[in-house]
Amino acid sequence: MYRRIAAIAASLVLSGACALSIGAQGAIGAGSAGAAQASAAGTAGLSQPAGVDVTIRFYDKRLYYPEGSVPIKVTISNNTAQTYRFKLAEDRVYSLLFEARTPANRPLDLADDYKRTLASTRPVFYREMAVEPGEEYSFVEDLARYVHVADPGSYSVRATFYPELVQSAPGVPQAVVSPILSNVLILAVRPSPAVPPASDLVSPDTGEILRPEALPPDEVVARTIIARQRSRWNEFFLYLDLESLMNRDETRKRAYDRESDEGRRRLIEGYKADLRTNVVDLDIVTIPASFEIVDTRYSANHGTVRVIEKFDYHSYMMVKEYDYELVRRDNIWYIVGYSVLNKGTE
Repeated sequence: MYRRIAAIAASLVLSGACALSIGAQGAIGAGSAGAAQASAAGTAGLSQPAGVDVTIRFYDKRLYYPEGSVPIKVTISNNTAQTYRFKLAEDRVYSLLFEARTPANRPLDLADDYKRTLASTRPVFYREMAVEPGEEYSFVEDLARYVHVADPGSYSVRATFYPELVQSAPGVPQAVVSPILSNVLILAVRPSPAVPPASDLVSPDTGEILRPEALPPDEVVARTIIARQRSRWNEFFLYLDLESLMNRDETRKRAYDRESDEGRRRLIEGYKADLRTNVVDLDIVTIPASFEIVDTRYSANHGTVRVIEKFDYHSYMMVKEYDYELVRRDNIWYIVGYSVLNKGTE
């Protein structure tokens, strides 16, 4: 199915893509964010192509936090008897709009990245797509690029798909095909994971309060390992997402999910105490004699850091390869998981 769609699209592309120049004077900027949302809301009364559906669903099962990534899979289905053709911008912002509303029906603000993109003067590249009867085309977009979700809560999320690209910019002709509204998703955003109170985190060197800093992922991992080497537990916990680490174990996760907020805080404190006494997750609390960061990869909000760590067992050195998983929240990188591979001895 997808090979056929790609072939049709490629035959209609000139030099890789068609270009449509978008002028800044007609783009949606920070001052016209409300107009964009009003336009999306107003499509409810427009006629839609019969038999062509746009559906959205969460791309993967995960916990969602304020300012965090929310990958959403968008699927365009052709349930008609004819080929369905549409334009799809390479930057999906010019083909799609997400809207999120509170239970009181108040729309959330558009994301700064979304407003900046539509306010830019760069050309818009798009492809002519064709979906055969009974087939579908899917892609994944991050809701965080479109909508600013700043607070925990429950939100209804809906997408508007523009088969002829967004109409708010000059150079785009008046649409002859109405935008298509998707189904509604309910997004549950949880409070950010609890971290130790800053007043409890005091540097033994300076006596100053320890606070997480906006460091790159590799430096976050390095500081965490060094803190463990020096047995400085408060510094060690500073960049650990204890909730995510604890819930890697299915038994602990089931117990955590059944608890109230207060019960969950108690479980996290118990998990910290178990880490201190080497009762759980020995791989992350065992002290390495030395370590070397060999690879760092990250996107806007997710990263991995690969580290070779050596452990001194007196008569030999055990060598292990750690892959640390990190997530960025509020511009701070936190370690949310890790995997370990034994590399032998020296």
